[in-house]
Amino acid sequence: MKVPVTSTSEMQAVEVMMPVQSTEVSWPSMMSRFTSDEVSRIFAMLFRSAAEGLVVVDVKGIICLTNPRLVDLFGYTEDELLGQPIESLIPTMARARHVEQRQAYHAKPVKRPMGIGLDLLAERRDGSLFPVEVSLNHFEVDGERYVMGLVTDVTKRRQAENELQRTNAELEQRVEARTTELRSVEAELRKALEAEKELNALKSRFVSMASHEFRTPLSTIMTSVDLISRYSDGQVSDKVSKHVDRIRGKVRDMTGMLNDFLSLDKLDHGLVTCNPTEVDVVHLCIDLLEELRSLTKPGQEIHYDHIGEERLVVQDRQMLMVVLGNLLGNAIKYSPENTRIDLLTEIAEARLHITVKDEGMGIPKEDREHIMDRFFRASNTFTVQGTGLGLNIAARFVTIMGGTMHFESRTAGEETGTGQGLTESGTIFHVDIEQRHEQENNIVDRG
Repeated sequence: MKVPVTSTSEMQAVEVMMPVQSTEVSWPSMMSRFTSDEVSRIFAMLFRSAAEGLVVVDVKGIICLTNPRLVDLFGYTEDELLGQPIESLIPTMARARHVEQRQAYHAKPVKRPMGIGLDLLAERRDGSLFPVEVSLNHFEVDGERYVMGLVTDVTKRRQAENELQRTNAELEQRVEARTTELRSVEAELRKALEAEKELNALKSRFVSMASHEFRTPLSTIMTSVDLISRYSDGQVSDKVSKHVDRIRGKVRDMTGMLNDFLSLDKLDHGLVTCNPTEVDVVHLCIDLLEELRSLTKPGQEIHYDHIGEERLVVQDRQMLMVVLGNLLGNAIKYSPENTRIDLLTEIAEARLHITVKDEGMGIPKEDREHIMDRFFRASNTFTVQGTGLGLNIAARFVTIMGGTMHFESRTAGEETGTGQGLTESGTIFHVDIEQRHEQENNIVDRG
């Protein structure tokens, strides 16, 4: 029996078609639950309520049957489509080619999507186009073949895909622009790094050259001053002695400054290593105090005490001298006349503890965080000569020797409790290092 190409009820057409199509549900089982009439109504309801457009055409491409969703998609009424060629739903420019494709499909009918790999378009009654996906299947009724197409409107999907492609393209452009920018920045950084390396190399050569060039005249000046004192044989006037002492002091300052610059340069280039030897801490401190007494101001007193009988350490003697010399030198420099400076050493639990306490001006609270930074000087010390390198070098030497250094300080007028152990203005430095430094543990701080 043929599917009628009329406006009669679709239920009658579906009643003829659907049993032929049912391949997955056995017909006897369906009949055991529903009557033949009920089955026909169920199939008709499924056909009409399908969310996708359904269209049935014969071998000549004439539309025999449509569901409500299809006519809604294309803007037609049911009566307008029935009996029309299927090409009326295809864009004008593709209709001739579709006739050939339809005939080829009838020659070898298979269940498959239509237009595999192509972006298919359909044409509405008003001539507007919209993207679709079409799945094809075929069946026979009374020996005549029909093709059923399932038409899906993919407008929103294509819009989402296009938006995704646009977003991806924008992201790719941004990534490319950012990559170009980063490459430019990287090139600039490399250029700046090379310039900095060159500048550091020049600085190192200058520091080394200047140190050696200045040491020679400074040594000559110091030797000449010593000779003046010796040859005078006690006959030099107080005024001459005063000037001689002043020259010696300035030479020591210049020598110390050169030593600081050389030490800093070596630290920055990782050339400083710990060379541990057995050192008597008490003898070291006494020798250092003898050298520093000439720098003390009138009325200043340095008191030294060592706690306990243990006094030997295995550490770098020169580094210990630099650390102690810097802390004591600062205590002398930044303390007024007629004040006391205390040096205390102790060896306990395989650690050497050093404490240097003064009654000086103290370190302002806002400067304490940066006081050990290179070239940093406290805001209340600008009238006192210095480079701002001493504490930085001392702290880095302490680290190399496997120790730590911290301090507490109080300035005049600061509230009680800001510096533990300080009732008046002053500073206390605490140094804690290993009693025995293992050579293999040397770690140079390049900070």
